Amino acid sequence: LTLESFTSAEDVMSSLQVPVERIMTGQPIVVEPGDGLREVIKKFSFHNVGALPVVNILGIVEGIITLRDLVSLMGTSSSPLNAQVSEIMSTNVTTVEPDSPLALAVKLMSEKRVRRLPVVSHEHGLHGVLTNKDIMRQIARIMNGGSGPSGFERHISDFMTADVITIGSEEDLRVAANQMTTFGVGGLVVNDLPSHKIGLVTERDLIRTLFSK
Repeated sequence: LTLESFTSAEDVMSSLQVPVERIMTGQPIVVEPGDGLREVIKKFSFHNVGALPVVNILGIVEGIITLRDLVSLMGTSSSPLNAQVSEIMSTNVTTVEPDSPLALAVKLMSEKRVRRLPVVSHEHGLHGVLTNKDIMRQIARIMNGGSGPSGFERHISDFMTADVITIGSEEDLRVAANQMTTFGVGGLVVNDLPSHKIGLVTERDLIRTLFSK
């Protein structure tokens, strides 16, 4: 695998100089301070967003509510949701290998619109997980002169999260919400399937389930 097969280091670095206003969502979906929780969950599910600015009648932003805020609410109760992780998890998961370059991960996350990539090898299965935060930290090091443009060729295994938080496919969704809240993660790797195929359950999956009830 070569960096040129996916994108150039110069292209990635150049894209980081683009003004925010050119890539931001110009008309974001918002909620009002008086909106009920059901309305908020409906907007998260229908519009497939991860955060909603809270804007008052004068158009002033008073705060923001995120998927993690809702998942935290789900995780605080001890009552099971009577639904298993296996019912909502994704099994068609995009993965990368430990020796894949950073450039490939950037390309895959952008094309697949995902925030985490399980790092898997044919020989040893799950090695870790690479998140958008891991990538941003590495890009920050490159921009600060820590690695130079060649840093985009570094193997993913050099900066992935190795201590992966996993969950069983038969666990209740309330357990998943609790683990996400406890460990401060937005997704859990499901790694106990009979075929040893990797699965993922995310904050968005949990909120969709809550909306459907």
